[in-house]
Amino acid sequence: MLFSWYIIWYLFLAGAGSGAFLVSACCCMYDALHPTPDSLRAVAVSRYGFYATPVLMAASVLMLVFDLGRPDRVWTIVLSPLQSVLSMGAWLVAILAAVSTVAVLLAVLSRSVSRMLLWTLYVAGSLAAIGVMTYTGLLLSDMTSIDFWHTPWLVVLFAASSVSTGSAVIIALGSVFTACPLALSRGLWHAAGVVCAVEAVALSVFVVSQSGYTEISLESCLMVVAGYLAPVFWCGVVGAGLVVPAFAHAASRRRVKSSAALVSSAGSLVGGLALRYCVIEAALFTPMLPGAVL
Repeated sequence: MLFSWYIIWYLFLAGAGSGAFLVSACCCMYDALHPTPDSLRAVAVSRYGFYATPVLMAASVLMLVFDLGRPDRVWTIVLSPLQSVLSMGAWLVAILAAVSTVAVLLAVLSRSVSRMLLWTLYVAGSLAAIGVMTYTGLLLSDMTSIDFWHTPWLVVLFAASSVSTGSAVIIALGSVFTACPLALSRGLWHAAGVVCAVEAVALSVFVVSQSGYTEISLESCLMVVAGYLAPVFWCGVVGAGLVVPAFAHAASRRRVKSSAALVSSAGSLVGGLALRYCVIEAALFTPMLPGAVL
């Protein structure tokens, strides 16, 4: 494996945290612009996304620290934010953690908060969240020595997966800590189903495009769909991450049950982690041709 499990968890936690904040902020901004009874219920559930984001961001930073091993390497990243994709992404993670922490503190400690301040936090946090979920794909696609990763479709796939896992975090926490929230907040539930479908399309396009890119990327694709990674891919990524949520949404079109919401969320989270494992594990270095060096 090119990267350790710490990096896999780092990519997963950062993606889920950024997705949770983006979904929560979008629910709040939509309610502010076009309030409806359902948007109010969605806001009530989506607050759990704000609560979860600082925890997920802190956990992702911890995974990165464990992977780097030495404190001086951490300081190198902190003091050189524009030196690499990794350092820029680490700073985006830190910014999102700070913004989400402020949002939580305002929600817990303040009874009345300025609308301008809230909008500033929502917009700034959303931009940072988009940066984080995009960066997790850029981190890999920027490595031109790995043909399997060298495609913008990996960025799209990781972004879709981040929104999907972030929605799953909100829905799962809402189902556990709120009395039957999703039976009333159908908009958030249906939006999560749409994101799951988008992720499925992005995954299909990614695999098809990379299978025809080079022979090395084709080997990686075969490793994923028919090789030793196939059980994790078909059971984890496709089965748990896409099929289970699809059935849960199909079975709960009119009335959303907490059991279906929890099953769907668990499947999305398992699929998100399995996706990043398969992408990392299937990496094969492109052999350097003699004529490539001048």
